[in-house]
Amino acid sequence: MTAGARSAGRVVTMKRGASLDGGVAWSLREVAMEGWRPVEDLIQWGFAHAPVVMANEAHNGLARSVRTREVGVRMVRAAHEAGVRRLAMEALHWPAEGTQGPIRDVPSVPGGYLAQPEMRRLIGAALDLGWTLWAYEAVFEITADTDQDRLLSMEFTNWREREQAGNLGRLLTADPGEPLLVWCGNGHATKEECGEWIPMGWHFRAMSGVDPFVIDQTVTVDFGDEPRPWVRELLASVGETLAAYGGTAGILRDQAPPPLDCRTGVDALVVSADNELTP
Repeated sequence: MTAGARSAGRVVTMKRGASLDGGVAWSLREVAMEGWRPVEDLIQWGFAHAPVVMANEAHNGLARSVRTREVGVRMVRAAHEAGVRRLAMEALHWPAEGTQGPIRDVPSVPGGYLAQPEMRRLIGAALDLGWTLWAYEAVFEITADTDQDRLLSMEFTNWREREQAGNLGRLLTADPGEPLLVWCGNGHATKEECGEWIPMGWHFRAMSGVDPFVIDQTVTVDFGDEPRPWVRELLASVGETLAAYGGTAGILRDQAPPPLDCRTGVDALVVSADNELTP
């Protein structure tokens, strides 16, 4: 667990650890949140203000941004320092019917996201720290007779988002004293309606009454769509800053420069010089 207080652009977090007598010891860590920061500071800030932090990876089919998952490893380690011990992942399979977890081993799968090496490193980083992993994907079966058009429909998409939110809410209710890091894909964590699409983040806040702290890593990722000259301009303007932070840096949305400050539905953004999708 963590506790924190915001003052003049800074946050003081209380970090949980073991004391010599086997009890719980707390130490203080002050994190400045003024402008561009290491991604670790976004995690510390988030858990000082909310019991749930949601962060995303970027993917398009099986093509994915390896960088977003590698940053995820850093986020897990920073969350561990903040006292977090639970990770809910969209990609995880339910270990048994009606059971979301705990999952204590890296899944053995022949293919898909969970077989990709950087995803396995992300999962392994949490397990190596003694965390428990939890599934929250909507439960549905795909067979040879499944109507593929239905799976692509907005009705099904919104059902899936609601189910994910409800499953996360059950994890929160089952252990309300423990913070939760949620790992999702692309825009699922967005906290506002997007036309007909109502994302999981919006449903979660409405259903649970908890306003999660949402970190968006996808803002500069190249999905191969239409040209985005503003991304090139942004990266050029913050190039030296990114270099100073090893190529990737984060910022609170209300401190971000245009046009990032208009990216509503999230609380913080991660910008990087590494924006390629790997097949």
